Parts: sequence; C-alpha cells; structure tokens
Amino acid sequence: MRKPNPQTHQACRSLLQKAVRRGDTLLTRNIAYHLHSIGDNDWLKMRTAIITFEECWPLGVNLSLASDFGGIVDALIKVTQMVKVKDAAGLGVLAYELSEGDTSMLSGSLEDQHIRQVAEAVKNPKDFWIWVTHSCSQADQQLLIQSSMKAYRRGGWPWDRALTQAAAYLAGTSGVPEVHLTDHPSIEVPFWVGLDKHTPQGKKALQDTAKHIGVPSRQLTWISFYCESAYTNESTESYWWSRELRWRLSKVGVDQDKARQIWEKAQPVYIRLLKEETDALQKHLEYPLENEAVVENETYSPTQQVRLPGF
Repeated sequence: MRKPNPQTHQACRSLLQKAVRRGDTLLTRNIAYHLHSIGDNDWLKMRTAIITFEECWPLGVNLSLASDFGGIVDALIKVTQMVKVKDAAGLGVLAYELSEGDTSMLSGSLEDQHIRQVAEAVKNPKDFWIWVTHSCSQADQQLLIQSSMKAYRRGGWPWDRALTQAAAYLAGTSGVPEVHLTDHPSIEVPFWVGLDKHTPQGKKALQDTAKHIGVPSRQLTWISFYCESAYTNESTESYWWSRELRWRLSKVGVDQDKARQIWEKAQPVYIRLLKEETDALQKHLEYPLENEAVVENETYSPTQQVRLPGF
C-alpha cells in the first residue's frame, strides 16, 4: 500500500468516495482536482479503479488505467452518475474474510460455492487470473477482466484487491450486466461524513460517541459505515451486498432495525463532536461553512429516517 502524500488530508480522500456514492458530481470533481493539485496522483489513480469496482463494478469494462488526470476525473464522474451496483464489493469482502479463516458467513446454501471460489482466488491469485481469463470469450467480459487484473496488480488493501477479483469472477461466470444513469437526485454530502473510521478524527469521535450512548465501539463503527458512510443515492438490489451487510451487522450483535435505531441516537452526538474538525475540513477545501446551522442544531439526517444502503 502506498504511503499518503505528506500534504494529503486523509479526510479528503475519505470524502471523495462519499461524494461518489451520494451522486454529488460537483464535489467529486472538486476533491479530485484538490488531490491532483497537491500531487496525490498515484493514490488517486489507484483509488479510482477501486471505487469503480466497489461502487459500480460493470463500469470496469470502460475503465482506463492510464495516468491521464482527465481520464481519472471522467471515470469518477461516470461512477457518480450511475446507479450503483455493489455485488463485487459484497462478494469480495465475504471472500476475503473467508480466506482469513472466518467461516461464519457460510450459510450452507449453494451460493457459498461462490464465496469459496473467490476466497481461493485471494489465496492463489496467479491460478485465478489464468482461469478467469480463459473462462469467457465475450468482448465485454474480457475487457472487464483485463482492467480488474490491472487494478489488482496496482495494489491496495487486501480487501480492495479481493473485490477486483470478485468483479472478474462475476464477469467470467455471470456476464457483465448493463448499467444505467441514476434518475435520483444527489444526496447532500455534509463534510463530517468524510470524518469516519478511515480518519483519526472519525475513529476518536466514534469511540467517544459509543461511550456516550453506551454501546461497544466496534459495533458503532460498523453501524456508522453501513448507515452513513456507505450510503448511496441509488443502487440496485444486490444479493452479495445485502448478504455482506447482514453478516457484518450480525457479527457485532445487531440486525438492520437495531442498527438504524442506534445510529439515530448516535448521529447527533457524533456530529457535535466533529464540529470543529468539520469546519476545518470545509476551510481546507475552501468551501463556505454553509452547513454550520444544520450541524449546530443537530437535525441532519441524509434521508430523514436512517435506512441502510440498498434496503
């Protein structure tokens, strides 16, 4: 994994993917240009590929992994504008966890074979890429497999690399589905959303919020991810994403309804704790503090009622 550029604000990296998920093309473009301006191009190029496969994996067919910054921005905007297709993300995470020895996601169903096969790919990538490359002949399948292989070789976190393999596996075994432009409006992206478990400030705020409302810190961390960080403006029904979500929440002792209830209680506390850091992030990106009143009265909710992405 490449080390961050010394000038990079980790919250900017985090906020970029939240903007993509929620369909905010202007914010996505602005953060991409900001990261480019401070020389964070290697990370941006690598992360654009991961974002594509994680948020809308069929777009991997048209993904250019060249170093041209204009192409990077175009790829990010394309994902932002599309209905999200999260199957590769869900299958990749489940397979990665199985490859690490956790078998709790296996249900005894026929679908378990797919998790096992991608988990085997994680452990034996060379054999997997040979197999999947020769498993199909359709042009779109071959294009997606080639771009996912390139993204895999560029590196990243192990679970990110697993989802590129999951995308190739889905393309090789099920074909590449059509994707569609979303007709849903973008969801507001308050800057505190970028201050999640991927940043030091977010981790600390989650720990303090968990203590304040009396729940385990690890439980709240995953609840905040599924109820807030992973939220999208529109996504398809996804078996693998839904299965990963239910499994992960069950690992921390809650179901979907309980997760919503906990986040409704935690969210105002979390926002208040991050007020200073939120203002600093807006100033860092040279945005006006137009959301200040909303943060002060603690009334923000992305959908009025918290719901989990894809449900």
